[in-house]
Amino acid sequence: MKSKFAWWKLIVGYLLFVVFHQIYDILGGGTLASILGEGIESIYAHMKMYFYAYLVVSVVDYFLRRGQVASSGSFWNSRMLIASSFPWMSIAIWFVPEALGMHLGNFELAYSLVMTIVGLYFAFNLDKDLENIEFRPAVKIFIWIAFAAALITYVGFSFHVPNNFFIAQ
Repeated sequence: MKSKFAWWKLIVGYLLFVVFHQIYDILGGGTLASILGEGIESIYAHMKMYFYAYLVVSVVDYFLRRGQVASSGSFWNSRMLIASSFPWMSIAIWFVPEALGMHLGNFELAYSLVMTIVGLYFAFNLDKDLENIEFRPAVKIFIWIAFAAALITYVGFSFHVPNNFFIAQ
């Protein structure tokens, strides 16, 4: 049986992304603002905003459907896998025009806004299918490692982004 796409996730996820994008200014800077938002203009900060927005929506989704998902056992494993991986995939998609030598110029902001929606749409489509997969113990361990690594680097790189690779130009 096919299930409908939960549009509320996309809308709430996008709004959360915008909040995380602006939270540094809203909070007036500081440590918490840097951890949650964009203390340093960087690609990595945008990936972190994807990560946090997706996790918050996942927590809400869990509480809305906790009776259904408690029996599956794979809800959090699938969400951690998606949270750890989809920001990377979304940023890879975002960079396609630049890789093809196209310069977006005045269209970069509009392109970025649309691609943010595309990235979140991608993640929220993955979560419904992946929550039905029973992961093997070794895969679960690696999902936890990837999730922990993502969380550690998103928080750690909130204060220093390495090697200029992730610095927006």
